[in-house]
Amino acid sequence: MILSQKNNCATKFGELKAIELIAEAGFDAIDYTMSTLAKDGNVLDSDDYKAYVNELREAAKRNGIVFNQGHAVTSVGISDPEVAYKVLAEKNIRCIEIAGLLGMKTLVVHPYGTSIYIGREEEALERNVKYFNMLLPYATEYGVKITCENMWCDDKRRNVRRGSLFSNPYEHARFVDEMNSEFFAACLDLGHTTLDGREPQDSIRVLGKRLQALHVHDNDYIDDMHTLPGLSEMNWEDITKALAEVNYQGDFTLETNHFFDSFETEEEIKLGLKLSEVIGRKMIGKIEEYKLK
Repeated sequence: MILSQKNNCATKFGELKAIELIAEAGFDAIDYTMSTLAKDGNVLDSDDYKAYVNELREAAKRNGIVFNQGHAVTSVGISDPEVAYKVLAEKNIRCIEIAGLLGMKTLVVHPYGTSIYIGREEEALERNVKYFNMLLPYATEYGVKITCENMWCDDKRRNVRRGSLFSNPYEHARFVDEMNSEFFAACLDLGHTTLDGREPQDSIRVLGKRLQALHVHDNDYIDDMHTLPGLSEMNWEDITKALAEVNYQGDFTLETNHFFDSFETEEEIKLGLKLSEVIGRKMIGKIEEYKLK
């Protein structure tokens, strides 16, 4: 099983340096975030984007690592369908192309309208069918599988976090089935599941073979902490057992960027990445052990 790390844990030193640091720590692959494409003037949104993407690809090759997965431009906070269908879709079509150029197998794309989901569930799902169907032809063209992620939202009246689009694994599974494409599957953010009072292992079992990408991190069932597995409250024995039970065939991708927030020096980042790699390998080992039982 491939072990990858989201690159923004080290991009304070630049994206090219982040590639070097993640490779040096022993990871097999990089999850490359393209959220910066949302900003006007960003190189990925410029006429020179292909040259920069080639620079990234060459840096990965030079360091003996690959790009396995990516993050498209985030949809959090966008509720207007016209913005989603025009601006957001246009930027994420570029993300799909970049993912193809970098050789990624999967691109994680958030559903949009997470903030208006509660009480308008069917409307939100119908809007996302249209949105993802706008992206699928490009996924097919560039050979990149879109994986949709389970989300959460703030309930400001109650001052708590609640589930949003695809937090219900049955809804998530139904959506993937309805999209009915070999270039569409589910990404399960393990930490997001707990914010809706659910257990990750239960969502894993419901999704089954539809589950083809992961965001792996730990939390306390209250905050979206994005810290290393084992540093908070989630049950990693049950999670790894469930992944083995469904014969999970995707990659094991750490999205533990907040673990690195207080690290200031390159040496601190190196140590944090090495610890992350050790923990990631341990989790993969547990999955493989459970598969043999």
